Amino acid sequence: MAHQFLLRMMGLGESKELNQELAQFPSEEREIIKDTFLQLSSGNKKVDRPTVENALKHLLPLAEADIFSKRICDLMTGQISTNNTVTFEGYVHCAAVMIKGILEDKAAQIIYIAKGRRGAATYEELFYFSTQIIRVVFQIIRRLPSFRSWDGNYICSLEDDSIKRLAAAIMKELKSTKMESFDNQAVCVWFSGSSLLNEFHGMLASHIFHFPLTKGKSLIPLCRGIPAQVYPSWLSLSDILFINCGLPHEFRSEWRLLFSSRIHGESFSSLMGNIIDKGPSVVFVKDFDGHIFGGFASTSWTIGPQFKGTKDNFVFSLAPEMALYNTTGFNDHYQYFNIQQQTFPNGMGMGGQLDYFAIWVDSEYGKGKCSPSCTTFNCPQLSGKPEFSIDMVEVWAVGPEPTDEEDEARPSILDVDVEGTAMLRMLNRGPVSEGMRDNPTSADPEEKELYVSSVSN
Repeated sequence: MAHQFLLRMMGLGESKELNQELAQFPSEEREIIKDTFLQLSSGNKKVDRPTVENALKHLLPLAEADIFSKRICDLMTGQISTNNTVTFEGYVHCAAVMIKGILEDKAAQIIYIAKGRRGAATYEELFYFSTQIIRVVFQIIRRLPSFRSWDGNYICSLEDDSIKRLAAAIMKELKSTKMESFDNQAVCVWFSGSSLLNEFHGMLASHIFHFPLTKGKSLIPLCRGIPAQVYPSWLSLSDILFINCGLPHEFRSEWRLLFSSRIHGESFSSLMGNIIDKGPSVVFVKDFDGHIFGGFASTSWTIGPQFKGTKDNFVFSLAPEMALYNTTGFNDHYQYFNIQQQTFPNGMGMGGQLDYFAIWVDSEYGKGKCSPSCTTFNCPQLSGKPEFSIDMVEVWAVGPEPTDEEDEARPSILDVDVEGTAMLRMLNRGPVSEGMRDNPTSADPEEKELYVSSVSN
């Protein structure tokens, strides 16, 4: 039926432009476009604007649905708001630009949806557009099975504060240009540099034209290991999306709760027992000033006086503003975990130098520090105060659960108890077990041992 309808619409294939634009879509998407327009137009070549606008309003659960529906409908009529009908050609052209178009054309659409006119849009107009597209995307995500694993009753509340923080994070690069208004070129740069904006725009376009949701499936991970109906995470949907989008792709599919101070207790030993040797993870810390921050550990947490991790590690802030800080390459002090030492710090740290970490959770649980600057991640002070009291901590393993073969070997006691080993050497007595292992020091290129002062034999 859709095929016969298309032949009638095209005059047996006379419209080359329509043919070319339709050819950009896979066959199943072409059928969806034809069937959707066929339903809207009741089999006619044109459909009146009120019908299209009403259909868009149902798809856009926003306070400003009327305005955005009219502007999207304008795009289907060539940005001529006085045109009272939408043709099949205009409908296909809007879809082709929004989903398959070049960057310049997508940027022009964004400006028009945000402003209602061509040319340029102000920061405020684009910020408002960002908040609205986030709200639409959140409504789409709420239908995904992975979302339901986080307990929809909790996370369905779309907090205005977290949405505005996420929108501000998406706008950050655009704001840095310090322009009063942003033309097509500036929006092109913004669009190409923001992975979240790309994801959200793709989800919006697929939603408008009734395509299956392929984009966005990896935005929110499957939640495992938390009794959400009894005790939900205190993270917002904005927090989860922002961090998950920053992770390497292979770690975005699922999160597994390892530790929550609310569930497992405010204890460093409990923290240690739940996160050691569990693969890559994300640490979230909330202080009593309301700051939320943390870091991604690309390798397992293991005990020892070595910095571990890789250049994929990063630290972040979620409140009062969202920001992600990647590695600088200046040093490889990515992640650190140590206990029961007198010479070395005891606790969990990420970035910086000993006693000057970007994030430090002391083994005397409840206390933490954040340095005003960090050479490893080039981040500012993430906590409200340099020395802070911990309100809550959560640690989530990310990606598929590692198999036994993938688990990292625990460090030798010779590496953990560096002080004892150094003391034996000072007494000209090597440790008895030194000769019992083939590799006294780790050859792992990701594991960098700290400087230890000792007296040679």
